[in-house]
Amino acid sequence: MYSILYTLSIGAVFIFLFILAYDFLYGEKSEKQTKKIHKYFQKETIKKIDRLEHHPRKFTMYLVTTNNGVKKIKMKPGYKVINMVSKEKHTK
Repeated sequence: MYSILYTLSIGAVFIFLFILAYDFLYGEKSEKQTKKIHKYFQKETIKKIDRLEHHPRKFTMYLVTTNNGVKKIKMKPGYKVINMVSKEKHTK
């Protein structure tokens, strides 16, 4: 009886760790990505979220429209949000 409970508990721990590792390495679930974007922009009202580019295992680019304007962000595996800033052109 104890061996069955021990096997189930250890198996549950390994399944949980496998799910966490998969989310961290691949970060492909769009529902979790949109939740993370809403959490990142919690002080602003989001009107629209558009997915621009998607490269599996590398990044996903989003165009987020808020009340304050339009922002371009990149989401990397592990649900890390990076703001994309446009480069300024220097003329001489």
